[in-house]
Amino acid sequence: MAMATSPKRFRAGFRELLLELHWRHWCALGITGQAEPEHRWIVDLEALAVSTLAFGQEDARLSRLAHEWLVMNREWVSTTRLRRIGRAFGNGLVPTGSGSLVVTHKRSKVAPPVVTQPVLLQLQLRALLGMDVRADAFWYLLFNTAGNSSSIARALHVDQRRVYDVLERWCGAGVVRKVTGGYSLVPDAVPATVAEARNQTEWQNWATTLLALARLNKLLTKVTTDDRYIVSSLARDVRADIEPQAAAVGVSMSPDDRYPGDAYFEPFAVGVTAWLERLVGRRG
Repeated sequence: MAMATSPKRFRAGFRELLLELHWRHWCALGITGQAEPEHRWIVDLEALAVSTLAFGQEDARLSRLAHEWLVMNREWVSTTRLRRIGRAFGNGLVPTGSGSLVVTHKRSKVAPPVVTQPVLLQLQLRALLGMDVRADAFWYLLFNTAGNSSSIARALHVDQRRVYDVLERWCGAGVVRKVTGGYSLVPDAVPATVAEARNQTEWQNWATTLLALARLNKLLTKVTTDDRYIVSSLARDVRADIEPQAAAVGVSMSPDDRYPGDAYFEPFAVGVTAWLERLVGRRG
């Protein structure tokens, strides 16, 4: 998207990229769509489900298929984590993932997830370790040098006490060791198939990333004006949420104090677009 543009065109391009991001991840999980299935980033099922509910009014077909997937594959969903992430998004956003569903299509557009896909490592670990914080903690430590119960619980929206108990048991069993910053996985404790999937993918804190995107989308939805000054003012309000998430994938957001008044719209739009393009694989 060319950046010498209006706020209206920026909003349209932003939503197009955001939809593509959601579609890619759902297609990796088993939904049939036109987007290429995600093959780089590990999919976070609960964060994706809540974000889709928050963003679902943008694409009725995506919302319907996501609900169908959750109904058909509810055994893969951590309902506790789903509620915690829903509370973080606000307004009680929690997909039901249950109840009746009438499928009107002769051929379903939804299939069970193929958990051997590297990007579905979250589900592979749940198949291996069970549907509790053990899989979540292991998942986090696979992609982070170290973590303690607080950092893991905060990043993944899980119960800190339960994470602590798991880490202590693993420490006694030789699965993790205590290091500066908490605990680190012992390399020999990582199954070969899990290590292979990790080496083919990258981890992103999707709960935090999708929450930041949802907040920005909510602000952009409320603003119908093409006034660059107003949009620049709103951009400054959400910059603190966005900057660390963009930096995590190598995108630098321009400092707002270098651009007074409405001059901040252009560099902000450039940074946000570059961030989303990186997330959907259009760059890097």
